[in-house]
This record gives sequence, structure tokens and C-alpha cells, in this order.
Amino acid sequence: MRRSATTTLGILLLASLIGLVGCDSFQNNPSNVDDFDIQGNMATPSGRTVTPELTPTFTVEYQGLSESPTASTSSDLLEIDTISTEGDPRQGGSRTWRVNLTVDEIQETLAQETVVVEGNTTSGRAIADTLSVSATTTLSVTRDFASSFFTIADYEGDVTDNFDGSAASSEEYAGGQREINTSGETGFSIINDPGDGLPEGTNQPSGSNGVRFMEIEGSGSGSLTIDRWANLPDSDQMSFLIRPASSSFTLTVTLNEQTSGGMESHELELPVPAGGDWIKIGVPFRFFDSFNPVAERSGGDGPLTSVEFSADANVTYAVDEIVFGKEGVGGRTEFTDFERSTSAYGGFNGGASFGFAPAPDSVAAASDGLTSRLLSGSGFWGYNYGGGFGPPGLVFLTADLNDVFTFKAKGSTDTSGPDEVTVSIVVLNGEGGFDSSVTRMLEDDTWQTFEIPLSEFGANPDPSALRDPGIRSFDFGFSGELLIDDIKIEPRQ
Repeated sequence: MRRSATTTLGILLLASLIGLVGCDSFQNNPSNVDDFDIQGNMATPSGRTVTPELTPTFTVEYQGLSESPTASTSSDLLEIDTISTEGDPRQGGSRTWRVNLTVDEIQETLAQETVVVEGNTTSGRAIADTLSVSATTTLSVTRDFASSFFTIADYEGDVTDNFDGSAASSEEYAGGQREINTSGETGFSIINDPGDGLPEGTNQPSGSNGVRFMEIEGSGSGSLTIDRWANLPDSDQMSFLIRPASSSFTLTVTLNEQTSGGMESHELELPVPAGGDWIKIGVPFRFFDSFNPVAERSGGDGPLTSVEFSADANVTYAVDEIVFGKEGVGGRTEFTDFERSTSAYGGFNGGASFGFAPAPDSVAAASDGLTSRLLSGSGFWGYNYGGGFGPPGLVFLTADLNDVFTFKAKGSTDTSGPDEVTVSIVVLNGEGGFDSSVTRMLEDDTWQTFEIPLSEFGANPDPSALRDPGIRSFDFGFSGELLIDDIKIEPRQ
């Protein structure tokens, strides 16, 4: 095995999760309250991450000061602008600043900078807090995220295949893996697993596309590996969500790919501070030397084969939405997001059949996996999320009407009539006006990629309904004989 150089990112990568340090940090009340009537106090929030696209604000609340505090930095990479000032510095007030980059490119992967907030109490005592800031033009780091990407079915071994008593044929299927393996003392659990009953309908983590995520019980000597054969010709970035542990640790993310010279691994070390909310990290492929996870059929020399997580301590953290896509656009291939249909179904009219087609010539050149679905006859199938005939909604998307419902499909010359697919989106309680189905005719023996704007699924659909109250099911009809694959909702390029 050839192993690429390990890359280590500084401790402030997840700066929005880091506590404060300073010459006199007054997060708690002073010990001697007799010195003044109103205790001099400044409460500065956690750190911030700034990128060319991300210009965060921070607000300091204070009381018992002679005047509003100031914020400054000695860094030549940052600029601090005052946005607003409210209240009385003696009785209680707040001031908000914005952090901006002053450069277009930073040579370091991650620069570690500080902003000093200073004030004086009414008794003349100087107090200060230090806000930690990480600055990067390489990585995308954000605490506020929303998903406009969801894989409905890619037939890589993760779609529940319990059709509801119909005679449609189905088969045992391992597909393109998506198997989870652990070593050492490392363990995991899927939070909100439908296997334990119907999941709660609350979006978690907030801003993700569903309700499930993976919690990993890390150990210093073990790892967790997700196997998934993934062809990524349309991607140039990996992103994932992470929720830190209660104590700091170093997380190593390893991407394993098949190449003409054998297996190759690329490692990313993330020192993760203790505590804090979920954060989204985006890592461009250019960050890794010679990383090209593209199958031979798409012009590359080998696909991605697995993603591995390992911690250097006994900690419990969580990950979600491991997605590959385009910088500035969004997801194209779901490695795994842990969401599953709670009730896949299928029905037939006059001898229809459902199966899987794992042969090499049964997938499109640009397909992200190894397997497609084979449909023959006339019938319907689909995927419920939540109860089969009602709430809750378990898929949540922040999309607009230009985003697309997309799939790959190929018809067959073995049928005399047309080969066609009809698709529809069912929003919880029928809200949002997504009340129209869309039909597409397929060419014989030719793979096509269909992109249907969400605006076509109703006379005047409201995309906000896809987020609230959420999506209950995706329903399909078909006739003829056809292969279908990579069924997704994604941003239009």
C-alpha cells in the first residue's frame, strides 16, 4: 500500500467550538461583589472561523463598564468592523462586530489568529477576553448549514427491500457495500434508528436532510470504517458534519482509493476541541496529493473504496452526511447520510417484476456505484419516510425551485411500447402544492440523465414545504423494461 503524507490541521479548525482565554476572562461573576454596585462583566462568545465566503459576526454582552468595549487584532489577515451597539455599558449593553479576511489567499491551510476584546469597569479595572479565530482559504468551515441534497435510492445495498406483500420479485442484495466495520474498542450506534420503532420527526442535526446520524464511541487503539465503492467523476470536494466530544481529541479521517498502483490512503488529522454544536467541514480534493477517486469506466484509474474515522482517545463524537460534491454548488454523491426508508413498497399490474442489476454493463459510465435497479412490466414502487399513510415527515431539504429531481435510466429494445418512468414528491399533509407527477420517456439501450426542476411538480409549488413540514414519500410508476439508478434531489449546476 502506498500512503500519502498525513496532513494535520491546527487546533483552531473548529474554532467556533473553542472556549475563551484572556488576561482576565469574566465568564463568571467576580469573587468580590463589594467593589462596585453592578459587577463589571464581559461575556464574549466562542471563537469564529472566517473564509472568503464566511464573514462571521460576534456579540459581546457586558455590564458595569465605563464605556462600551473595543475589539482589535494584530493580525494582518483580519479586519474587525463594528456593526451595532445597544444598551448602557453601566446597566447592561451589547456590541456586535464582523470579522473579514483582508487577503484572497492564505498559504497556510489554517491560520490561527486572535481578536482581543477590552473594556474598563466603572472602578477603573481593565478586563479583556480573547476570541479565537481560524482563517482559511482552503477549507470550508461553518456552524450554520442546510442541506439541499438527498439520495433517494442509489441501489448500493442500503435501501430496505421489504415490498408490502405484492408478488413482485425481489432478492437478497449486498450491492456496493456501505458496510460498517470497527476495530479495537471502537463502537457505534445509529441515533434515531427506525429499527427501534418509528423515528422522531424532528430534524437532527438541525440543517441536515433527515433525522439519523452516527454516534461513534472512539478508542485510542481502534477505528471505524465505512466501506462503499464510490465513483466520483463529478466531485471536487468532500464534506461531513461532526459533533465534538465532551473532551478534546484528534480525529483522523482516512480516504482509501483504488489506483493503478494499488490501494492508496489519504489522511486528514483534525484536532477537535471539547464540546460545542454540530459543524460542517468541506475539504477540497486539491488538499490531497494525487487524489482522484474515479473509476476506469469514467476515465480514472480507480474509485474510492472506504472512509475511516479514528480517535486518539476514548471519546464519544458523532458524524453525519458524508457527501462528495462540487465546491460552491453542493452534493453529487452520498457516501452515507444514515437515512433510510421506513417502508419501501412496490406493486404490479400483470406480471411486473423488480430486481437488481449488478453486471458491469448495467450501470452508466458516470454512475456513482456498482448496481442499478431492473424493472419490467407495469407497476409502481416508492419509499416512505415515517408512517406509511401519515406523519411524521423525516426528510428535510432547504431547496429552491431550480434544484432538480434527477435520475439515470435506460430503456430496452425488448419491449414493443414505450419505456417510461413517472415520479412524484409527497409532502407531509399535502402542503406546499407538490401535487403533480412528472413522466419521462426513455431511449432504448442508452443511458440518460434526467434533471427535472422542482418547479415542475406543481402549478406553483412552495419549496419551503420541503423543509417544514418535510417530505413523507417519493413515489414512482413505470411501464416497459428499464434500468434506473442514482435517484436524487440535488442543486442544479
